Amino acid sequence: MVPAAIRCLLDKGGPFRWSLLPGLSAQLHDRVIAGDLDVAVVTDAPPGLPDDPRLERRFLGMDEMVVVLPVDHRQAGRGPVQIQMLADQTWVEDNDGSAALLRQHAARAGVTTRIDFTAADLPGKIALVATGHAIALIPGVLTCALRTDVTTVTLVDHPTRGIYMITPRRAPHPCATPLFDQLMSAIDPRRPTSAVSRRS
Repeated sequence: MVPAAIRCLLDKGGPFRWSLLPGLSAQLHDRVIAGDLDVAVVTDAPPGLPDDPRLERRFLGMDEMVVVLPVDHRQAGRGPVQIQMLADQTWVEDNDGSAALLRQHAARAGVTTRIDFTAADLPGKIALVATGHAIALIPGVLTCALRTDVTTVTLVDHPTRGIYMITPRRAPHPCATPLFDQLMSAIDPRRPTSAVSRRS
């Protein structure tokens, strides 16, 4: 989502210096406050986002979490499934936020899930799924970037998380607003974007 939005900015507004740094929402939040980052895209997955007066938070949209499976899994290719159908599976997660969303969703359905593996990052999590060791909950916005040896299935009453862009409240970067427009378009392609304007 973020690389696509930056690509649109470059195409419409011309070249500018930029870098892309991954991190968990809490880490990115702190780096914006410290002045290390001009903009961060974060989520309100557990434990949520702190309310900090030094930052401006803009809502981008809701992201539907989906389950990623090996392509030969018995539920592959099916419509929305109840979490009860997957409760006996081995799960892998790579961060506390996704694990909490999974446990909360299972608890609402009256079941528990076994998170037997912890991966260091998303590629590691997907690798464990692809090789049949586990299944996992992932953000829906990432499905377009998945490798070909895994597939996804939606859940009934799927868990969601809010996605936000945060910037310093004082003296935000001139590209912050046009980037917000492009991010909104990336989440909802039906939404028209405004023209990119840049301050000199």
